[in-house]
Amino acid sequence: MKPKAIIYSSNTGFSKRYAEMFGEKTGLPVYGIDEAKTALEKKTPVVYFGWLMAGTVADYRKAAKFFDIKALCGVCLGTTGSQIGSVRKSCKLPEDFPVFTIQGGMDHQKLGGGYGFGIKMLTKFMQKKKNRTPDEEAMLALLVSGGDFVSEENLEKVMGWYENA
Repeated sequence: MKPKAIIYSSNTGFSKRYAEMFGEKTGLPVYGIDEAKTALEKKTPVVYFGWLMAGTVADYRKAAKFFDIKALCGVCLGTTGSQIGSVRKSCKLPEDFPVFTIQGGMDHQKLGGGYGFGIKMLTKFMQKKKNRTPDEEAMLALLVSGGDFVSEENLEKVMGWYENA
């Protein structure tokens, strides 16, 4: 069954922007996770967008308890398409389940809660790491300098999946 809505969880706004962009392209309604619980029926088929933290997608488990998630989109600091294996593993998703990672950005001014401290620790860890991969170098640059990589191009694989779902 094709998704009937898009839901998201966003800390600094990048996941929300991708969810809204995907909604514009598909015509599907877009809801924040808490709003969706009152606006949609239980087990409504949805596409879920959430930000990646420590290899898992924020609020995925919370969303999966209530909605029928048809695809998972993790908005990350790394390049689009990176970290899919770790997301699949941390969310315990089978190989045939559609999982996408999409590069978002870093806005130090908008970090909420204790996440600023976590980002500082991750930055220090990444700076000390030897033999970083190109993806890790890109992530470190984003951690240090901030930036915004939200683009329609980063949604191409998700759109391809949706059009064929």
